[in-house]
Amino acid sequence: MKFETKTKSLMYGMEFTHGARRAIVSALGLLYFFSFGFSLISITTLFSISTIIMLFFEFPTAAIADYDSRKKSLLISFFLMFLAFFGIFFFKTFWPLAFSWILADIAWTFCSGANYAWVIDTLGYSGKKLKIISIISKSSSFEKAGRAIGGLIGLVLVLINFRFVWLLISLSYLFFLFIFWKYAEERNFKKIETHHHFLKKPLIQAKKVFGYLFKKENRQIRNLNFIDMLNSASLSAFFVCLPLVFSQSFGISTSNISGIYAGLAVVVIFGPMLAGKLGALKTKSLLVSFTALVGACMLSFVYSSILLVSLIFLVLLEIFMTSYNTSLDSACHHLFPSKIRASLGSMTNILWAISHASAVFLAGISISFLGLRETVFICGLILLLSATLFFFKLGGTK
Repeated sequence: MKFETKTKSLMYGMEFTHGARRAIVSALGLLYFFSFGFSLISITTLFSISTIIMLFFEFPTAAIADYDSRKKSLLISFFLMFLAFFGIFFFKTFWPLAFSWILADIAWTFCSGANYAWVIDTLGYSGKKLKIISIISKSSSFEKAGRAIGGLIGLVLVLINFRFVWLLISLSYLFFLFIFWKYAEERNFKKIETHHHFLKKPLIQAKKVFGYLFKKENRQIRNLNFIDMLNSASLSAFFVCLPLVFSQSFGISTSNISGIYAGLAVVVIFGPMLAGKLGALKTKSLLVSFTALVGACMLSFVYSSILLVSLIFLVLLEIFMTSYNTSLDSACHHLFPSKIRASLGSMTNILWAISHASAVFLAGISISFLGLRETVFICGLILLLSATLFFFKLGGTK
């Protein structure tokens, strides 16, 4: 197998595995904790705290990727994912389950930033916008395919035994750990030799990242990331609400919710393809359009009383959301310098995590005191505000 084909195949397999995990977690995670009798606020608080804990691991893990090895960082991530989801499968009480959930978020920090840094630099795509868009859009399509398969598997396994879905995720990461260890290469990466100890390396990387972000000439990348925080907050809150809308507003069973997520994932494969086809357009036009469309679809989804109509708007929302994510990731990695690519990717994840943790916590409170529809309505308005900010703040971003 040719080197380029093998490298891309490993990247696509990695994203497929992540997609299957995300489908099951997003569709069933909240409902699984509910099945043990835990309260909504305790669950959303756990999810928020887990994300906050994840923040403290981002730069230490990014230092491993940028100083030592992107491959090593990814292997650690796969191993910890295996342990975390085996714990969610094995335990039945709150605190061991909570520890396992937190471990899964920590495991992700070894992958965030390192995944695209590994494939882009290994293939020598740094600075090549169209090739970066191509690899990211195709990776995203495989991630959506993984979501489709994961949702279908979740549909089947929930009917057999709810706990088996977590065992499947655990074993899938163990399998991919061995595949990646055996076949992945790491070309075009030079290990940074330094006398600094492990605790100081993350501080050095953090200084480099903040120095990069706050340079005057890097205003565009700064605007991209900080406006995206608003989008991340509204989308995180929306996806907390989504399974509850299905179960409470439409009376759909847990297994059928997993099936809906699988069906959505099949359709939204077109989202990254759409972004890839439109990659030659200006980033500003893509982000303004996709953000506004997601917000409009969100508002239309929640205020439709007919399930079929709501599902149509949800499909459109997912397509435009994945197109937005692909366009944003491509724009950022086109601007990122290779030497701190993984650390900048981790910074992006930190900003997302701050938004996500805040939004999930506030969503639990908002749902309890304002209601589901009112919470989703606020999320939609935030997205429309973000589209306006993209229009005025991005200037001539290519």
